[in-house]
Amino acid sequence: MLLFLASGSSKRRVVVFTASILALAGVATVASAATPDELRDERKTVQEEAAALAVEIEVELAEVEELEAALAAAQANVDGQQAAVDAAMRSVADAEAAAEEADRAIAALEARQVRTRIELRDAAIDSYVSFQSVNHLDVLGDDPWKSSRAETLADIGAGNSFDVLDELRTIVAELELQREVAQQARTDAAAYRDAMEDRLKELAAARGLEETLLLAALARQERRLGEAAALSQLEASLADEIRVEEQRIADAIASRLPPRSGSVTIPDGVDIELVTVNGIVVNAQVEDNVRGLLAAMSARGFDLSGGGYRSVDSQIRLRRANCGTSDYAIWEMPASQCRPPTARPGLSQHELGLAIDFTIDGRVIRCRDCGVFRALSEVAPEFGFLNLPSEPWHWSTTGG
Repeated sequence: MLLFLASGSSKRRVVVFTASILALAGVATVASAATPDELRDERKTVQEEAAALAVEIEVELAEVEELEAALAAAQANVDGQQAAVDAAMRSVADAEAAAEEADRAIAALEARQVRTRIELRDAAIDSYVSFQSVNHLDVLGDDPWKSSRAETLADIGAGNSFDVLDELRTIVAELELQREVAQQARTDAAAYRDAMEDRLKELAAARGLEETLLLAALARQERRLGEAAALSQLEASLADEIRVEEQRIADAIASRLPPRSGSVTIPDGVDIELVTVNGIVVNAQVEDNVRGLLAAMSARGFDLSGGGYRSVDSQIRLRRANCGTSDYAIWEMPASQCRPPTARPGLSQHELGLAIDFTIDGRVIRCRDCGVFRALSEVAPEFGFLNLPSEPWHWSTTGG
């Protein structure tokens, strides 16, 4: 079960494997190796190659294609490790079945051995008794008992019971073989169980990696969708671009997210005092900061405007329309499970009046190598505002 983040993280870093290496891992782990040693060697080779080509991705700054590839790679990693666990489990089952089959063969051979010994004994008795008959008394000599035993042994040695003796020898040899087979199968089963435990640990690690990536992607998605909503009135085309990208991420996430359960707690309402500074609605707590920032930017030749506060009510209306009308759908359902994806209310700094999307000449600032952004980078921190690196236009008191 994945945990769901209540708030985003602006710089969550995770390590994922490239798709090509994970494809290799999937091929190597699906096949059942001939021996436990070969299984371990395969795993070691795959891990070494994967480690050599591991890719570090900063989720918040990643392009949508990079994040899609990372999510796919994490999923392939989990699926490959699951296949490895399944293969190891089959190896254990096969070895245990071989041991059981050998045990059944041993039991059958031991029963045959008992019957054959009885048969051989009966043959000896019959031979012995036959030489006590009246018809043979004239050939017994001075010691008929000794002669009878001699004749019985001679009869067996001559071949009358040779087939029985030969079968007994065959049974003994086959018993030895089957006992060796049973012992080897049990040894293999124990080794495969050890290998399976290793694979289970690797599967847990792969799932943990995927969970970390999913949570980071979810946090990014919530924030970006909230930002798209805030941008709708300033620059609808940019808001639409963000929504299209996050729909792709939602599609990549949705298949890996388990359903959530449990009680729902609706956040308490927060009274916010709002003021307007040069047309930007912000929280009264940062009024002086915003006035100073805009004045400093104007002194540098950049007259900024923008969008600040956005009500929670508007986001609730969107969630009702896109996610559902239950408390869970409005407040807790992951954004990726809504159609279209829609951020949860109460997570955006815009809803607190503590974030501003700056515009100049009526357009949202989208460049990082331009004069206005460089000036903001120097001025804004002096007034308590930080930029989210992935969005040149977005500045807030937390950088998120």
